[in-house]
Amino acid sequence: MVEFAVAFMPLMITFSAFVQLQQLATARLVLKHSAVVGARAAAVISNKARNTPDQNPGDNADEVRAGVLAGLGPWKNTMRKVDVKVDDESTCDDPFGMVSVTVTVDYKCSVPFANLFLCGAKKTHAFKAMTARFPHQGARFAEGGGAACGTH
Repeated sequence: MVEFAVAFMPLMITFSAFVQLQQLATARLVLKHSAVVGARAAAVISNKARNTPDQNPGDNADEVRAGVLAGLGPWKNTMRKVDVKVDDESTCDDPFGMVSVTVTVDYKCSVPFANLFLCGAKKTHAFKAMTARFPHQGARFAEGGGAACGTH
C-alpha cells in the first residue's frame, strides 16, 4: 500500500501535466483560428477610410470582436481576457489595403496539479498575440452613388 501512495502522486502529476499541455496547444490553435475569423470579418466590415459606402464608418471593432469571440467558440469560457485590435490600412487611393486583426488572450489553466506547474500561481497563461491579415474587401460602390472617400 505504501508503494502505491509513493508512486501515485508522481504519475498523477505527470498525467495532469500532459493533459494541461494538450489543452494549452489546443487553446493556441483556437486563438489562431479566432484571429483569422476576426481578420476575415474586418476585411469586409472595417470602414476606417470611409471607402465602403454600405458599412458604418470606423473600424467597427465591436462587430470584429464578436467575430473573434465566435471563432473562439466554447473556448471563450476558458479565456480570462480577450483583447482585439483592428488595423485598417486601406485608403481611398488603395481600397484593397491590408486589414490586420491582433488577438491577445489570457488562458485560464484548469487541470489540477498541472496548472500550478505549467501556468504559475495565477493559473493563467498569456499567449503571444496572434495577428491575421487580409486585403480590404468592402465594395467601393453603392446603388445610386459611390464611395464616400474623404467625406464625413
